[in-house]
Amino acid sequence: MSLNIQLVSYTNPLLLELISKLDEDLMVRYPIEEIHFVDFNDPSVERITFAIVFEGEMPVGCGALRPFDTETTELKRFFVDKDYRNRGIASSLLAFLEKQALNAGYRIMRLETGAAQPEAIALYTKHGYYPIDPFGEYIGSKGSLCYEKRI
Repeated sequence: MSLNIQLVSYTNPLLLELISKLDEDLMVRYPIEEIHFVDFNDPSVERITFAIVFEGEMPVGCGALRPFDTETTELKRFFVDKDYRNRGIASSLLAFLEKQALNAGYRIMRLETGAAQPEAIALYTKHGYYPIDPFGEYIGSKGSLCYEKRI
């Protein structure tokens, strides 16, 4: 099957369904106070760029870019459905979002994950992300592992 990645609105029902699956996955792995959700009721959500990756017609993953400062954006809500993992989908989506960030003028991508997601850590380090001190809302968060990459 071929992959198709599309930018979508934060109100897209397919996006919200994928994010719900991500949240379910995270709640199995972490205590709820360690999960950093996106507040879809906050007006700043309109500044976030969201994408869905489709395999054929099936929405199988999503990701987002949230501006941090003038040169830095944060990777958020990055997820591939468990039935579609280990097919290169996450790598394709990550490359797409990095290109979006570059085109928008960002030079640094940051992200937060946790030790209970070794597959995510492996993906990010494979693609050149390196550990950094916690930033922003993750400062003081015991379970947060933060990474960055110059793009």
